[in-house]
Amino acid sequence: MSRAYDRREIALGDPRAVGELLQRACEEIADVEHAVMTSRDGLVVAADDVSGQMTHGDSIAMRSSAMAAAAIGIGDHFTSLVAQGRLQSAVFEADRGCVGVFPLSSTLLLVVTSAPTVNLGRFNAAAKRVLGILQAPAA
Repeated sequence: MSRAYDRREIALGDPRAVGELLQRACEEIADVEHAVMTSRDGLVVAADDVSGQMTHGDSIAMRSSAMAAAAIGIGDHFTSLVAQGRLQSAVFEADRGCVGVFPLSSTLLLVVTSAPTVNLGRFNAAAKRVLGILQAPAA
């Protein structure tokens, strides 16, 4: 993730446009399975098409948004307690892929999940490409 002073404001207020960018990221980046933008209080702002689909009363986007808010809250507190500065990301590696939560601004988070065969190194590179698409959508 970029250093704090390299961050640019993400001025993407249109959830439909953000959803299209997230869908584009999932289609263009082979190692990304899902991408969701959520608020820090756990509300879905936008999601790729698959993540936003309702199955059994909820969606991947809905489940991940609440957990992302909790993960970032705990991560913020943890990095503060151990004096490591401001949290840049929370990344989890599981036996069937990775999940990352990336603060986009003071109010927005990005949740990215990987395909099952992706290792942590490839996932970090892929997630940064998703961030790039959101930060420079015309590119």
